[in-house]
Amino acid sequence: MAITYLKQATKTAATGEQDVSATVNDMLTAIGQHGEQKVVEFTQSFDKWQGDILVPQSVIDDAEKQLSEQMKKDIAYAYQHVKGFAEAQLDALKETEVELSPGLIAGQKLIPMNTAGCYIPGGRYSHIASAIMSITTAKVAGVKNVVACSPAKLGKGVPAAILYTMKLCGADHILALGGVQAVASMAEGLFTGTKPTFWLARVTALSPKQKGSFTVVSVLICLQGPLKSRS
Repeated sequence: MAITYLKQATKTAATGEQDVSATVNDMLTAIGQHGEQKVVEFTQSFDKWQGDILVPQSVIDDAEKQLSEQMKKDIAYAYQHVKGFAEAQLDALKETEVELSPGLIAGQKLIPMNTAGCYIPGGRYSHIASAIMSITTAKVAGVKNVVACSPAKLGKGVPAAILYTMKLCGADHILALGGVQAVASMAEGLFTGTKPTFWLARVTALSPKQKGSFTVVSVLICLQGPLKSRS
């Protein structure tokens, strides 16, 4: 019996993928050539944000005043749980070396990371959990520099809840950037002068090949070093 469709989608999940990929490549090339200037232009065009890209400390501090006590308690509750588990993970990791036979040595070495880039989605909703699960684990592991990015809302900047959470979790630099320009800025060390050696991000606009060029890692919880040895 032949199948009769009452309704059939005209688009698939891959519809427009080539167009998006081409646009992303053009943006990456432009940012590579013109740096911070082009990032500012893209941010003004896509996010309609005219303010500071590197969020001033005064703005970060003011975010706390905009939140209710209950919201701050809820954020702290989640933060403490993620931090506690990350600390337990850290205690479970250690370097190992064993001589399996004379002259044959095998082992596990923990390679330190000095800078981590964390992308916090913030389109329609404030992804507070993304900030907690990425920034917190990096700081527990001892990362010296954590650069966090989240898109600015029209005329309002990065939502207060996200700023407060980023500060609580220990972000060293916060950029009011979203999408391709955010990932490219972190990759090039724009606005901060520090290039991440590890990423935590969920970036749907980048193809697998483009993600690979930035070593973007899509994970929830991961320790990022440097890890201190325990005697």
